[in-house]
Amino acid sequence: MTTARRFVLTFTAPALLALTLAACATGARSGSGGAGATTEAVAEADAALSRSAARSVARVSALDAPVAAVLDALGDEVKAFHAHVTTLSNPYFGGRVPGEPGIEAAADYIEHYFREFGLEPPFEEVVRTADGSTVVEGSYRQPFTVPGETVVQTARLSWRSAEASGDLRPEVDFDAAPFTGSGEGRGPVVFVGYGIESGPDGYTSFEGDPDLEGAIALVLRFEPMDGAGRSQWAEGDGWSGRAGLTPKFRALTDRGVAGVVIVTPDVADDPRAGEIMSVRGTRFGGRGETPVASMSPDAARAMLAAAGASFDDLKAAADRGPHGAIPIDGLSADLAVEVEREEIRTANVGGVLPGRGDLADEYIVIGAHYDHVGMGQFGSRSPGSLHPGADDNASGTSGVLLAAELLTTAYADLPEGADARSVLFLTFSAEEMGLLGSRHFVDEPPFSLSRVVAMINMDMIGRLRGGSLEALGVGTGAEFADLLGPHIRASGLDVSLSEQPGGRSDHASFSGAGVPAIAFFTGLHEDYHAPGDVGSKIHHKGAVRVVDLVAGFVFDLATRPDRVTFVEPERPRARAPRMRLSVRLGIAPGNYADDQPGVLVGGVTDGTSAAEAGLTAGDRILRWNGEELLGVEGLMTQLAAAKPGDIARLVVLRDGREIEVRVTLKAAGGAD
Repeated sequence: MTTARRFVLTFTAPALLALTLAACATGARSGSGGAGATTEAVAEADAALSRSAARSVARVSALDAPVAAVLDALGDEVKAFHAHVTTLSNPYFGGRVPGEPGIEAAADYIEHYFREFGLEPPFEEVVRTADGSTVVEGSYRQPFTVPGETVVQTARLSWRSAEASGDLRPEVDFDAAPFTGSGEGRGPVVFVGYGIESGPDGYTSFEGDPDLEGAIALVLRFEPMDGAGRSQWAEGDGWSGRAGLTPKFRALTDRGVAGVVIVTPDVADDPRAGEIMSVRGTRFGGRGETPVASMSPDAARAMLAAAGASFDDLKAAADRGPHGAIPIDGLSADLAVEVEREEIRTANVGGVLPGRGDLADEYIVIGAHYDHVGMGQFGSRSPGSLHPGADDNASGTSGVLLAAELLTTAYADLPEGADARSVLFLTFSAEEMGLLGSRHFVDEPPFSLSRVVAMINMDMIGRLRGGSLEALGVGTGAEFADLLGPHIRASGLDVSLSEQPGGRSDHASFSGAGVPAIAFFTGLHEDYHAPGDVGSKIHHKGAVRVVDLVAGFVFDLATRPDRVTFVEPERPRARAPRMRLSVRLGIAPGNYADDQPGVLVGGVTDGTSAAEAGLTAGDRILRWNGEELLGVEGLMTQLAAAKPGDIARLVVLRDGREIEVRVTLKAAGGAD
């Protein structure tokens, strides 16, 4: 029979902590309820203190006492957790995005405490000495690089006709477009309309299957329009699935074009009308060798007029019906684009609590990602605003630091001769970019992964509500449920056990590599990937209860003689149970970090919004109501902004063709 080891905590009422944080002003920049709310909180806190008198907690006036006195009443663990999560979510850290100074400061903070707790460095680094020789030293950092934004090194576009020539100005008349490769193309200009292989009523832009080898293709964005600039094919507002860029580029590159110049018509009934698309600052450039440029409508008109052609007449021909490629007599173009993806250096940060006796060479990993999304560069509903990331995931990182302190003390109290596995406390960078830090660790571990008995992940543990906690991936270890049971009962938490690990956090990298892995998670909320995820909203006492459960569970895993038996998960799933969004789509994404745009549908649950709309496994959702989806986090952002009954227009890539699917979103709480 497994016996739960209980890390004892002393708590007072949650209302007292809420009042403390309200008084604390540290990072409390939102959610103020004014004087009335403060008075109510004071009364609730005063009553809570009276009820806790039996615990010998000194009665204090929340208005007169220093914050330290109130935190002291909550206990050392809550005080330590509060200090960590408040610090790591401070604006000084800039939202902890890779490539910025703030995440380096966060790494320094984590390493400082690993050293203070006496943890050993798990990694190695080569250091050059003063005499020029090199030595290998221990390190708390595991550096790696991640792809950054696309940088345009060269963008050149010129044209020549029988009567004139022109050199276009980058970022004024044209720019390197999304999906461009690095390369040069020179050849005759051929107008290909909207670049659509097949549309309604026999429509095609490639009648007669023209040979475009070596040509510079001039192609229109969107699809055939009516006189008001609206789609002739879409039902209602917007565009059909045939308007997407990806199939246009595929149709043209399959025909051997030397380059592509795309023009967004300025008469389109669309906020993007006339825009020059740019790859600068995006993550979509650098693939292939075909240069792609976006030209302004005015520059296109001037170029075509110099060759005796009319941009508006050509567009009208493409709007009327099927047509073939139309060579522009005497007009040629020279296009060159060179782009590079920045390489950003970042690092995982880890520390080892050495084991004892016969089990010392085996490891338990306690992990959390310490990065966030900075100024909302990706996966945010409010790009350009600071995202403190208190719950996501300063809370999990603080949990790792607190667990390190608790387990270091517990190991020091082990009896002489006791066996215990080593514990690796590991914080990951670049989780928000697709689990890149944890993937790097499992690809290049400092020791064989066969020595890792289990991985325990904490991601967003700071918003405990009603004592409800999720444990994902319990089914990856045959003994997990039985071993976890006593610790759940001791915690008093209502823990929902999910057999499958899901794919939304770093434990998925470990379970995918054959390591039993569990993630603890207190659920999504309205501040997910939003500026409102601040330290003042953290349920500190609740988070410490989660850490207490984790520390006791890990101590049990570390000291039991037998290993945990790995069970292969069915497949990665993106869903965290009871996500607390107002709507649910009902898909399981099939991947989380590939380099293709959109979200691959790995599975669809019967009876859900997705199933009723006809989504199927293998579909790739490219756009949501006209906005490009930047992976699973982009999908979650759209769902968080939706409400039951909304109709979402999805552009889906299916069997090589883009189609539009309309999804009526159902309320959360039903079938997923």
